[in-house]
Amino acid sequence: MSEDFLITMVIGGLVLMVFLSWFLSNLAKRHRARNAADEKARNETLFKSMFPELQPYFHPERLVEYVDARTRRKPNPRGKTDWEWNNPPGFPGVLMKCSATEKGERVLLCGQDGGRLGEFNYEAAPAIGVMRVGKGKLTIDLNNRPAPRVRYWHPEREFKWSLKGWVFKTPMADDAFSSDSSSFSSSSSSSSSDSRVAAAAFAGAGGAFDGGGAAGGWDAGSPDSSTESSSESSSDSGSTATAY
Repeated sequence: MSEDFLITMVIGGLVLMVFLSWFLSNLAKRHRARNAADEKARNETLFKSMFPELQPYFHPERLVEYVDARTRRKPNPRGKTDWEWNNPPGFPGVLMKCSATEKGERVLLCGQDGGRLGEFNYEAAPAIGVMRVGKGKLTIDLNNRPAPRVRYWHPEREFKWSLKGWVFKTPMADDAFSSDSSSFSSSSSSSSSDSRVAAAAFAGAGGAFDGGGAAGGWDAGSPDSSTESSSESSSDSGSTATAY
């Protein structure tokens, strides 16, 4: 066997190894992308089924857009108690009718024809926005703008959201659950009569409330966190009121 032949074999082997490495790497990337897309679709389905009171205007990504714009802009520069904000970031096609109150701002969501679409109360703190929608409270935390976080508390269910994923919690579960592929598949065999019971059974699949990619300890920077804790405690005893 000549020396030239051996050199050719070695070079050929190296080229083959490089090609296989590139091929397997791209295959793994495509697999991860498919898994991420599937998980995102499951997350969105759970969000819509478990939190109907937030549809369709209070998606965490939209709220981050709104609070970011709201903290950068003073929508009422003349000091009026009532003002309007047309087509604000996060609420495309919506006319906001805002009124100053002792507890922040009361915001009505209206269509371009003036028809009412929804409402919330808004409080602002440095890099944080708090929205109260019915019995629920949304805390939008922009202290770390590249990695915003949103928490929703309601007497019946909760979630935490970040760019890394979601964490959901219902009172039927001793622990919260993160909607990753493994927990989804392990609980998908559960049967129930409606989507909320199914979601609660799914919550029982477990995992810590601070798991699933959404970091814990968010309330430390949130205004009114102590009030929220007391409100949550009162809800356990039958009260569903949330106070400022």
